[in-house]
Amino acid sequence: MAKSPLHADDHGHHIHSRGMYWTTAGVLAAFMLLTIGAAQVNIGDYIHNAKLGYYANNGIAWVIAGIKAYIVVMYFMHLKWASSTAKIWALMGFFFLPILFSVYCDYYTRSHEVVDGWIPGQHETALPRVIGSKDQEELPSKYANEQNRNPKSSLW
Repeated sequence: MAKSPLHADDHGHHIHSRGMYWTTAGVLAAFMLLTIGAAQVNIGDYIHNAKLGYYANNGIAWVIAGIKAYIVVMYFMHLKWASSTAKIWALMGFFFLPILFSVYCDYYTRSHEVVDGWIPGQHETALPRVIGSKDQEELPSKYANEQNRNPKSSLW
């Protein structure tokens, strides 16, 4: 029986000491405290520019979160000792995450886009609306079942 190239002799199970896990957990706890501390500091007060301070605070939070994600993926998920194929698949997840996020942002910002309504000659926006051709206006009963709309109690 042929061996898979992913399970060569030098890629056996790795046994790690508890100390490695405790050290990793301690580093993650330290970064959590750093995150809490960074959230308490408003950089805009120090540079006298609120807008730039807002972006600096968010940038610092993203960097700290990225470091924590790297530690979790590499040590707790054992990607550091995984095959190159597993590392490529893990990187693909980080590659597609921004693409999926941009698709969501594109959908979220299209509330202004005018589309043809169900009733000929009527125009609506692309996002679901409450019952009625306008926000609070009820539809005539002959059109009530033709439109797929959210009830008034919805979150939209």
